[in-house]
Amino acid sequence: MKKERTETPPETSRGTVHADPAAAAGRPGFSCPVFLGGFMASGKTTVGRLLAEHLGVPFLDTDDLVERRAGLSVAELFARRGEPVFRAFEAEVVKELLPLRNVVVALGGGVPTNRELRSLLLERGFLAMLSVSASTALFRAGSSQSRPLLDPERAEALLASRAEAYASGHVTVDTEERTPSEVATVLLHLLEEKGICEKNALSGRERETCRKTVSGAHDGEPARVFVGEGLLSRLSELVPTLPSEGPFVVSDHLVGPLFGDRVRPLRGLHLLPRGEEAKTLDQVRSLYDALAEAGIDRGDCIAALGGGTVGDAAGFAAATWLRGVSFLQCPTTLLAMVDSSLGGKVGVNLSQGKNLVGAFYPPVATVMDVATLRTLPDEDFRQGLAEVVKYGVGEDQGFLGELSEKREAISRRDPETLVRLVRKCALLKTAVVAEDEKETSGVRARLNLGHTVGHALEGASEYAWRHGDAVAAGLVVALEMGQRRGTCSTAFAETVAELLRFFGLPDRPDRSWEELLPFLARDKKFRRGVPLLVLPREKGTCTLEECSLEELRRAYETVSGGRGSVASS
Repeated sequence: MKKERTETPPETSRGTVHADPAAAAGRPGFSCPVFLGGFMASGKTTVGRLLAEHLGVPFLDTDDLVERRAGLSVAELFARRGEPVFRAFEAEVVKELLPLRNVVVALGGGVPTNRELRSLLLERGFLAMLSVSASTALFRAGSSQSRPLLDPERAEALLASRAEAYASGHVTVDTEERTPSEVATVLLHLLEEKGICEKNALSGRERETCRKTVSGAHDGEPARVFVGEGLLSRLSELVPTLPSEGPFVVSDHLVGPLFGDRVRPLRGLHLLPRGEEAKTLDQVRSLYDALAEAGIDRGDCIAALGGGTVGDAAGFAAATWLRGVSFLQCPTTLLAMVDSSLGGKVGVNLSQGKNLVGAFYPPVATVMDVATLRTLPDEDFRQGLAEVVKYGVGEDQGFLGELSEKREAISRRDPETLVRLVRKCALLKTAVVAEDEKETSGVRARLNLGHTVGHALEGASEYAWRHGDAVAAGLVVALEMGQRRGTCSTAFAETVAELLRFFGLPDRPDRSWEELLPFLARDKKFRRGVPLLVLPREKGTCTLEECSLEELRRAYETVSGGRGSVASS
């Protein structure tokens, strides 16, 4: 990538800034992570916190994330397991951060020396290098024992060996004679210049907070669902029944560091692995150990802070610890907000299948802070959009029209639009759940529109197909069935498929019918081998109807073209 130099940074004449004017091309807003690199004691962590606070976004430090995963400090990790193990942890963490949006990350000093990581950082993020001399770094570090590679006798040589790597950022800011606040100000101006963030961005404290309330019912009691921006810092206000010590928060290794500090007071924090690995009996057992160590009793509350897997595992632990303690849902993904956090289902997986062990255990409240969606990777955000479109097709086609009308605002994650979208989905789902909370009447099966084929795609691909993508493809198959049965028109089906494509979702499956069959047979809606399929009805709510496997096969192969291909990746 061609580099250009700007010798005078905005509002200052000290030092040199090396800038790449094309670095932010094609990046609307703050759609990529901002990484701060440089030598030890160059001020990455201090400057990063200041910059993140001004931008109103989360701050992460890769050394901190490595320590949380390894269960050891950086110095201990070097001493006990060696630098190669530390570097492996570090690379894993950096790669996990690359898809995030609206986040500032301080990198370990050695990260830019890894050519693969440096290339990824330059391609997928905005990399700002903070420069410092070896003598200044040693002076700033003092007698700190937390930097195992900062040896006074070889600091100069180490810095020289990394000179090429440290000169490779999109911008370089000299920190020698600047305070951390001054460095953060220079960086803010540079980010505005490059279009990484909007000019005059408000700080997190200045962002207006809004709140909406959704009412449903569980066993005759109102379900409290709060949707808004900036709600995580207001849990005790929104949920007065929380203990004065705050909830015991269960999160994962990334979401915990991102948003855990917004929950205050805090009774304790336990981090699970990310993804389905969190939903195992072994992980729940480790959570039980943490609850026992923290002395959690029936007067306490367990809060799930994360996506659907965290909510499922934490909810199952809450349902079974001391035969049930108070449970609070704080979903941080769009998919969890519009689907898994609502309805009271919790559980874990076994080797024989997903969600085979679980319970119906509604939370005391569900607090949905749409500010957490700002950091969500695009691929994760679109998984939730599939469920959102499903509500529009199956429950409220007026809402489907709103989704089409507001598609641009949804894609750029406009906060007010997201509040209305999430609130509407919550209203739609809680209304269905209120009719059939324990799945005894069949009403709740309506929420599985697109899921029969979707779940089979997930299983047949060994979960290479993610849930939202699979539901989108399954929804198109259900629409094909609807056309064949006369419940919806071709024009209606194409309108939905076009909206799915706009949101980057697949509109066709890529597995053969034969591959799906074993997984279709396990669908919980099948009765004595006969499929019961949720079908859309144009100008009405969807219905559960019996169909033959042959009829479903014909519809599936029409959509897939015999075998099919994923329309978008």
